[in-house]
Amino acid sequence: MATGQRIPGLGNGVLQDILYHARIHPKRSLDTMLDMEEEALFFSIKHTLELMSDQGGRDTEKDLFGNPGGYATCCSKKTVSQPCQKCGSLIEKASYMGGSIYFCPGCQKL
Repeated sequence: MATGQRIPGLGNGVLQDILYHARIHPKRSLDTMLDMEEEALFFSIKHTLELMSDQGGRDTEKDLFGNPGGYATCCSKKTVSQPCQKCGSLIEKASYMGGSIYFCPGCQKL
């Protein structure tokens, strides 16, 4: 899921939290997903993007005036080694296909 841009404009940084909220591991292949997981992913895309937009973007990015966004990322460089908000497992960073992925090993099983 974390390779290439499957949806134009939806980058890897945003995808990390979308997958976190849907409880889907970033290394998970789309063709292995069940219908209920696809529904969870669809809902998470809409919900997560709405939250990010309403709060002025992610806290890992800045707007045109240099102000950080108000959306606190769940899986990002800012949360590595921090406890997951849902289960308490530590957020991990891993290299994957030339990039980095962030995930909760407790909530996002592969």
